[in-house]
Amino acid sequence: MADLRKTGAVGYAAVPLAGLLLPAISIVLHRESLWRALFFIGLFIQMTVSMPAHAQMSVEPGKFGWKPSGFGNLVVGGASQGRGGGFAGSSETEIELTPQYKTRSNTIFAIRGVANLLAASNAGDSSSQWQLSFPELSVFAIGNFGRIEAGDRAGFPQSLIGFTPSEIAFTSAEFGPDSGRRLDPSGGLPTLFLPHPLADRINSLTYLGYAERFYDDRSLKLIYITPRSRSGFYGAASYTPSTNISSGFDLDDGTKTPDTGLQDTGNLGVFRNIAQAAAVWTHRTQNVDVSAGSTYSYARGSASDPTVRDSNSLSAGITATLHDAWTFGLSGTYDGFSAFRENATTSQSPVSPYGIVGNANYVNGPWAFGGYYQHATANSVTPQSSRDTVNIGETGISRLVDPNHDLLGAGYYTDVRLFAAAYYYRFHGAEPSNVAASEDGGVFLFGVRFSFY
Repeated sequence: MADLRKTGAVGYAAVPLAGLLLPAISIVLHRESLWRALFFIGLFIQMTVSMPAHAQMSVEPGKFGWKPSGFGNLVVGGASQGRGGGFAGSSETEIELTPQYKTRSNTIFAIRGVANLLAASNAGDSSSQWQLSFPELSVFAIGNFGRIEAGDRAGFPQSLIGFTPSEIAFTSAEFGPDSGRRLDPSGGLPTLFLPHPLADRINSLTYLGYAERFYDDRSLKLIYITPRSRSGFYGAASYTPSTNISSGFDLDDGTKTPDTGLQDTGNLGVFRNIAQAAAVWTHRTQNVDVSAGSTYSYARGSASDPTVRDSNSLSAGITATLHDAWTFGLSGTYDGFSAFRENATTSQSPVSPYGIVGNANYVNGPWAFGGYYQHATANSVTPQSSRDTVNIGETGISRLVDPNHDLLGAGYYTDVRLFAAAYYYRFHGAEPSNVAASEDGGVFLFGVRFSFY
């Protein structure tokens, strides 16, 4: 899964924070209609194009430097099904700051801090919600030894030279945003437009097939990534004392809650001694690039958890890119090695939790389109003894607005992309509950993505 910030050796451009926050604030304050959200999409693009900035080139050996980067995703969409369906808007803005020092031997010592603003609003009524959080603060070192990182963050980085807090995954939607809430399997963007209870049930399943369990848990971590060998292998290991040590610092407006899944209430419970490990192999030729790997996570359930004794989650996948145009991915997750307590209702489930994802993407110049299919099934999060199953299909298309990536002038890298997607789900679960035993419907999205570094 690509991320624009993974080429950390180049410089970043700084854009004033207010310019990125205004679209998010506008969606909350002007929630009377969908057309206002569309208006602010245009305003957002105009502001970012005309905004002055100052370049910061790569840090030279023996000197200090800092690398601000950021993105803004502005999306409008609607759910087709009647229970909570309707048009809504969502905005996510993030600013990352990375002060760093590079030694004369080219070893980098750095600190990374992140501020994130997420807002959602329903068109046609007065419901809205916003959340300001500081989801990451970490320190790391990069050198010939690999990468060592400690701090409050989620997942493994994807690149030794980057500053990307993303998981190792092999299936993605290249037509959508590549950070924040995404269109990827388990990306969480389409379910923002579904009713809270349904979104929570779907979100609790969609990591299956996409990544190992706890890949997106934001807690205090110690991470090590090996250097990439000449044959294309590298490994990663992570340790988390407890999932509840820290979840970042949050400010939110909970007085008015829109009919969306802005805040997922599904809770994995408190787990301790979470260990994660990954092994990845990459091979590049003139016509074909292949990446394959596997990730494993183990976590011990707390004594107060009435269901899970421990969690064992195994994920594996492969991605192939042909002629820098077609990309095919296949991945799966199996949690059947997990141990449940004898009195747990989930122990009566006849099938172990698992999921599969297959995807295809095609990139031609400024255009990208593709889609994926996902099947996942696991124990229901409801008290009833049952299983939840979801089948998801998504297709989408995007258009790069600034093919030269120079909207802020020479020495800057910018990316503005328009995207649209159709997301279809079929959910089966337990009843009685706050979600019907069978739900199916679609979510249709249109958005704009701006990022800079």
